[in-house]
Formats: sequence, C-alpha cells, structure tokens
Amino acid sequence: MLRRVLEAGPRLSRGVVGLVTAASALLYIAVFANAGAVLPEFIFRDADKIQAQMEGSSTYDGSSFDAVAGFYGLFGPTLLNLFIIGIGVLFIRTVLSGANRFGLCAAALLLSMPCVFFNLFVASKDTLVVLMSLLIVWSAGRRRTWIAPMTAIVLYGGYAFLVRPYFVLIIAIACGIAVFRHVPLRWKILAVMVVAGGLASAPATVYFALLHPRDMAVDYLVYQSPFGARTSFYNPLEPTSFFAFCFDYLYASARLNLAPLFSPGPKEAVMQLFVLLAVAPALRTVLQRRDVQQPVAYQLCACLVLAHVSVSMLFEPDLGSYVRHLSSVALFSMALLHSRRMDKAAIRRAVSTTPVSA
Repeated sequence: MLRRVLEAGPRLSRGVVGLVTAASALLYIAVFANAGAVLPEFIFRDADKIQAQMEGSSTYDGSSFDAVAGFYGLFGPTLLNLFIIGIGVLFIRTVLSGANRFGLCAAALLLSMPCVFFNLFVASKDTLVVLMSLLIVWSAGRRRTWIAPMTAIVLYGGYAFLVRPYFVLIIAIACGIAVFRHVPLRWKILAVMVVAGGLASAPATVYFALLHPRDMAVDYLVYQSPFGARTSFYNPLEPTSFFAFCFDYLYASARLNLAPLFSPGPKEAVMQLFVLLAVAPALRTVLQRRDVQQPVAYQLCACLVLAHVSVSMLFEPDLGSYVRHLSSVALFSMALLHSRRMDKAAIRRAVSTTPVSA
C-alpha cells in the first residue's frame, strides 16, 4: 500500500521539484524571520532556557541546557540565526531533492513539516539532532561503507556525553538491531533469551529508572505546564518488577503508535500518519530477508529510526513529545522512502535492458 502511495500521481520534473524546494525554503525563512509573532509559545519553551543560560543565568547550570548553551554561545545572535537557517534550508533541500513523484513529494512534505516546526525555528537540543542526521545521511553517500556507521557512533556518542546520556542506549540498540538481523536463527533465539533474562533479573531500581521519567514528565504537564496534557498518560503499573516493566512498555507502545484509538481527533490522526511514514519504511527494511541485498546506508537509517522509537517508548509522556523527538530523525525515514523508489526504478531499468531470448 505504501508503495502505491509513493507512486501516486504524475512524475515531477527537476524544475518542478526545484520550484517546490525553493518555495518551501523561502516560506521557512519568512516564517523564521517572524517566528515570535506567528508561532505558538510552546515552541520557544526549551529555547528560552538555553537563551537564559547563554545570557549568564545559573538556573540550569550543569544540565543539558547549559551544555547546549555553551555550544550556541560560540555564535553571536546573528550568526546563530544564520546557523539555524542554514540547517533548515539544507534539511528542506535534502528531503525534497529526490521527491520526483507527486505521492513521494507529499510524503516528503508531511515528514519534513513536524521537524521544521518543532526543531528548526529555534536553537534547541533537537536542532543539533537534525544536524547530526544531515551529517550521517551525507556520510552515507560516500563510497567507503564504514564511514556512515562510524560517523553515527561518534556523533551519537558525543551527543550522549555532552547533552543526552540516553543517546548511548539509542546507538547501542541500533548496533544490536544491525547485528541481530544478520545472524542465524539460533543466535537470534539466544540473543532474545539473554536480553529477556538480563531484564528479568535486573533489580527494581533499573525498571524504575527507565520508566519513572514518564510519570515525572506527566506530573509536570498536568500540574505546571500551561500547554495542557491532552494525550499524556502515566505508566499504568508502578515500574518495580519485570512484569510491570513489560506491561508499561507495551502500553506506551500502543498509546504512542496507535494514538487515534485512545485520543481520537483530527490532530491525532495527522500525527499518526506522520508516525506511520516515519516508522513503516524502517520496519520494512529491517524485516526483509537476509538474502535481500541492501546498501549499508539504508540499513543504518532503518536501525537508527527503530532505536529512537524503542527508547522513546521508555519515557515519552504524550503524543506531541513523541512526534517532536521522532521528527528530528525524519531525514532517515525519507532516505528509506526514496530508496524504495530508486530500487524499483533500478529493477525496471534492468528488465527493460534485458534481451529477450528467441
């Protein structure tokens, strides 16, 4: 079904694709220039904390906001704005440059809009994640296949050390998925047993540390946030046992990936469509048979998307937060969608050039 959607509509010429890309970039720059007047206040929530640190506040000393403020502080106000705009324009160009069918272009716009809206109008922590995704996708185009995985490990490791420690878990899970899909069945069974056994034998403090941040975030949304908590949810069971950990994790997976079933509404339906476009190509890539040849770059993108999703199920308190964090790696999903079009075109060319035997 997804392939039919991507193939829908007429083929777009380079001129049309360039026009859509240029128009999108110009619209982005125009909104960026008037962001304070046209964007909702919650977009600036984290950016305001970072800005306060840059101006000498000590409220968030030693936190991830302080670390990011130290980096952004290397730029002046004007250079920082140009830096963010540069990331935004490059992101838009990269997402739309290969969208040469109407359906694929529509998918590209849907994938890019949440990322631009949440991450590319302000200098935030997720803005740096978008920059990381651009560098990884760029490195994936190099001839040496080891460059992209090493780039991902270095960037995620550095980001984890300086900003968000859980990014170590993301890159570890991505590596685990990559290895898991290439080993024989008996090793897969053994790996599942080892991971399940390790989790089952973990002390209660581990389950609490992994899942309790969601309850803390929901408390903030309910009692302190002025922006509401429509789709937020607590862990249904206190995370102090292996059974409770599994139940809470599966419940969160359903709430965040099947949101319209729990919070029906047009906004939730649109966000659900984004989640589908972001996750489905990665899932399909990882579940393909081992004998299907896939470029390392596409495998890397798929593993990183699924690793982000897996870790998000631990702590995301609501659908909006989930979409915001997932949107920062939307470029990986677009690369996978584009790869499906390229793979199909390659098959068509091969068939059309194969001589027919008499």
